[in-house]
Amino acid sequence: MSVDQLEERLQNLAIEIPDVRRITTRVLARQARRRGRRLPRVALSAVAAILLLALVAYFVPAADTAIADVPFAGDLLREAGLVGASGRITAVDSTSTSSGYKLRLVGAYADSTRTVFLMHADPAIAAPDLPDLADQFGRTYHLSDSISNMLTGDLVMQFEALAWPDGFTGARVTLHATRLELPDGSFVSGDWKLNARLGLDETDPLPLPATATTGSIHYRFTSVAYTPATVSIDMIITGATMDDLNRRIPDGGKGTAVFSIDLIDPGGAVINGTYSLDSDQQGVHLHFLGYRLGPRGDYQLRVT
Repeated sequence: MSVDQLEERLQNLAIEIPDVRRITTRVLARQARRRGRRLPRVALSAVAAILLLALVAYFVPAADTAIADVPFAGDLLREAGLVGASGRITAVDSTSTSSGYKLRLVGAYADSTRTVFLMHADPAIAAPDLPDLADQFGRTYHLSDSISNMLTGDLVMQFEALAWPDGFTGARVTLHATRLELPDGSFVSGDWKLNARLGLDETDPLPLPATATTGSIHYRFTSVAYTPATVSIDMIITGATMDDLNRRIPDGGKGTAVFSIDLIDPGGAVINGTYSLDSDQQGVHLHFLGYRLGPRGDYQLRVT
């Protein structure tokens, strides 16, 4: 359901209101015997209030979320880019069993850059195959990455960021899978549904750095922001094509990339991150997401 449809349904929600003039006339005419008949009007108002509160509670679930440290392996949290937000993960504990496989959604984290689920599978799996994620408005979100430990059964799934108005209302989401990939590459079919309520961490924008140049290539920053878990950078590159940036130099193996980008934290360590490229008439659009490990400070972006 879209936000417009939600607004239309709320506008069309009809609650019958008694005719105040008719009730007042009857009360005045028979005051001695019917003074107590005002109570049903109070009861009706209470029912209307409960109905409205129920609607608000369903579409605005943020107040129900609980923040807690989730007992997950540190290396998996590091790979998922959640070390900086380990204390901001929402505890969930939703389970679903089908075809002999039990999936448990342990915790979830969301901000304006992504939505991350911490899960456990018993027996262990490689990953759910093309799962669906939907919020309380019926909008669906794409899976962007997954990491699994096929010895422990721990699993991290990363989806695209939740859309407005989830950013300030919170989100009620459902993860649905109908097929699981097993460690040996085979698949098992079933029906797994996991539910979660979670809030979204705010994103703080930062001043844009000046345009940078390496040789004939120019880098113009369009957005720089950070959350408790990530540093997000968007830029437009001119003077090179996507083919140029994706080219690899033969080295007898997979080849060496001619283009690389790293984010260096305030302590001088290169932190994990991912980037994606797209192009249009303006140039090549680069989106970089670095996973914070420590506190705020001066971060350096290194492009070679």
